[in-house]
Amino acid sequence: MTLSTLFSRDPIKVDGGVWDFIGTADADYCQNFGSQWNHFRSIQIDALSDKAESHARFFSETGWSPEWLSGKLLLDAGCGAGRFADVAMDCGARVVAVDLSEAAWACRKTLDRFPEKDYLVVRASLFDLPFRKSAFDGIYSLGVLQHTPDPLGAIKCLTSFLVPGGRLATWIYERRARDISLFQPRTWIRWAMAHQSSARKLKLSRLLTTVGFPVGWGLSWFGRFGERASQFLPYAARHHLGRGDLRRQWDYSVMDTFDWYGPLYDQPQSEAEVTRTMEESGLINVRRLPARGMAVMGEAPEFSEVN
Repeated sequence: MTLSTLFSRDPIKVDGGVWDFIGTADADYCQNFGSQWNHFRSIQIDALSDKAESHARFFSETGWSPEWLSGKLLLDAGCGAGRFADVAMDCGARVVAVDLSEAAWACRKTLDRFPEKDYLVVRASLFDLPFRKSAFDGIYSLGVLQHTPDPLGAIKCLTSFLVPGGRLATWIYERRARDISLFQPRTWIRWAMAHQSSARKLKLSRLLTTVGFPVGWGLSWFGRFGERASQFLPYAARHHLGRGDLRRQWDYSVMDTFDWYGPLYDQPQSEAEVTRTMEESGLINVRRLPARGMAVMGEAPEFSEVN
């Protein structure tokens, strides 16, 4: 099957190998991610960084196996620079990667090493996907839905594109009963910077990382205590992701600090809300996975359509 036959309507344009159904920046509420993933494209791509971080996270947060992926047609809902699409295709899956932002072009560069017949990169909204219903064996959206205007509504939209027996995997920021966010500097900085440009937010991220880096690096040597204490720093202290490599620690910290302050929407959800939404959408075997953070997956019933 040619992947372009999945479309239910024609794109506005095809530009640089990306099928564009947006065509205008006015509809893009996550322009910061376009800036982020075009600027930091290579840092999380295992094939480029010679790491296995994206591989480990993908399988932890989907609960899928490489064997299951082989030959499957997947929808990457919020692909960013293509870190997870790259992993899935390495396992023999075909992937349709979708992003609302200009990150779609970064993803296209990432997947360029694979045969073009095995993937599509699409710029579209998760709330208005241009595909036929019941088209995908698996859909994953990892670290994305909390940055949409309606995270639970996005789950409902996605479920209708699963084939009978298909699987949906999500990872969403978790809202807990005991919330310490009001005591974290990043909460107040994010509020103050909410309407600033992406360029200003990136400059601020570099400045805060410069100021906080020595403290965060020092705390990283104190195990769990240091990890908890670093939550009250105004930058994302990502030293564990590049232990011994200060340049990688720096790049990761700037990138994730920008990830804190860049999004227009940042809406954590509770496990109960996500689980209930999946079940109300017709999914079965809904369960939380033993991943770091809140990963919840479900399955479409066999021989019946999801609502």
